[in-house]
Amino acid sequence: MKMTEAALALCVALTPDRLREVREEQWKADLRDGPQIGISVSSLLIGAACSSATARFYEVLHRGSQVLSRFKKGESMKLGLGVAGAAAILLVGAAVGIQASGSNAETPPVARTPVHDRPIGGYEGWWNSTPERGSTANLPQEIVAVNTRTGAVVDAFNRATNSTSIPDVNYAPVPDPSWPANSIIIIDTASGQVVEDFLVDERGVPLDANGRPLDAIAG
Repeated sequence: MKMTEAALALCVALTPDRLREVREEQWKADLRDGPQIGISVSSLLIGAACSSATARFYEVLHRGSQVLSRFKKGESMKLGLGVAGAAAILLVGAAVGIQASGSNAETPPVARTPVHDRPIGGYEGWWNSTPERGSTANLPQEIVAVNTRTGAVVDAFNRATNSTSIPDVNYAPVPDPSWPANSIIIIDTASGQVVEDFLVDERGVPLDANGRPLDAIAG
C-alpha cells in the first residue's frame, strides 16, 4: 500500500499545478474502484503516470512557445528535443517505479459487458468530472473528444449546460499533424489545447498499459 501511495504521489508531483488537485482526486477514485471491475492497480498507476507526463509536456511546450520562436531552426529543434527528452525520462522513471509497486498487487480481470454491447463514445475522466470538493475552477468548461484515426469529434461536454450533445458544442477542431496517432484527444475549446490523450483500438475502445482493449473479456 505504501508503494502505491508513493507512486501516486509521484504522479501528482509530475502534474501541472492547475490540474493537480482534481487529478489526484480522480486517480484516488480510480484506484479505489478500478480493481472491482478488473483493472489492475499497476495499470491504473501507469495510466496516471502517462497522463501527468503528457500534461507536463504540453505545459512546457505552451510556456516555451514564445521563447522557441526566437531561436533559429536548428536551435529550436535542439531545445524541443531536450524538452521531449526530459519528459521521457520523467515518464520512464515513473513507469518503472509504478510497475514495481503494482507487481505484487495485480487483480485478476473479470468478465465485463461484451464488446458489441458497449458504447464507443461517452469517454469519462477528470476533464468532465466534478471533484468531491465541488470546485471546478481549474477544469475545462467545454471539451470535445476527437478520434485521431478518423479526425471525427466523437464526444463533447459543456459544463455550464451539462450537455454531452456534440451539435451543442460550437467548435470545429482543425486537424494537426502533431496529434498522437490512434488516440482519443481531449481538446479544451476555450484554448484549443489538447489537455489529455489516450490510445484506442480501431473501435475507439481505450487500451490498457499492455495495449489490450479495456473491454476485453477474461478468458
